[in-house]
Amino acid sequence: MAPQRFQSLTIPIVRFTEIGSTNAEGLSRLSRGEPMPVWLVADIQTAGRGRRGRPWTSELGNLFASLVLPNPAPPAYVAQLCFVAGLALRDAVLAAAPLVVPEQLKLKWPNDLILDGGKLAGILVEGGNDPAGRPAAVVGFGVNCLHHPEGLPYKAISLDAVGCPTAPDRVLEALDRAMAVRLNQWNGGNGFPSVRTDWLRHALALGDTITVRIGEREVTGRFENIDARGALMLRRRDGIAEIITAGDVSLPKAE
Repeated sequence: MAPQRFQSLTIPIVRFTEIGSTNAEGLSRLSRGEPMPVWLVADIQTAGRGRRGRPWTSELGNLFASLVLPNPAPPAYVAQLCFVAGLALRDAVLAAAPLVVPEQLKLKWPNDLILDGGKLAGILVEGGNDPAGRPAAVVGFGVNCLHHPEGLPYKAISLDAVGCPTAPDRVLEALDRAMAVRLNQWNGGNGFPSVRTDWLRHALALGDTITVRIGEREVTGRFENIDARGALMLRRRDGIAEIITAGDVSLPKAE
């Protein structure tokens, strides 16, 4: 089955004043076979989460939204949606908050949007199947529009903190348009070479020394590239090249 083509401003939006997690709601809707694509948007999340189940701070005034997608790609390519969504979110922030300096808005492998060295947004992609067994995915976005958490082991930031106050709905409207463009560019994985090229143009710390935590292990080296699947290509200090498919990146001078 060919990937579905998407058009902006045609995907319905379901809004919640308060919900546990828009991604969890999206996965539940998949299992029930409810119509999609659909945006699920909440004013507040009481059980928001990031990658690996980490809690995601959810305050009124920020954007919490999940896009439920039918048949986005063969299962082997669904993880590439992190890069598709990252580019779309970067496009959306620049459109919704034009005072943001583009050179300060970077993409951190695999799924964070960084502004002026601080985490502005995170993305969580989760795959699933509808009741007929057809593939689907939920792409969650958390964007710090008005607030950002304090006391984290890394720097966080909001649009308001950099003098670019922007309403969550304005970001969502721009994100709806940008996701349609980037999903069609990706074309179910067939267009990933183009997505990869665009992502690398805005990659944080490309060519720099980074540390990646992989479970209980840490490895440090030069961030050389991402491969044709989206895996991080690291040149370790001992000269050995390591391909990393999942991990947490930290930057000595940026976080």
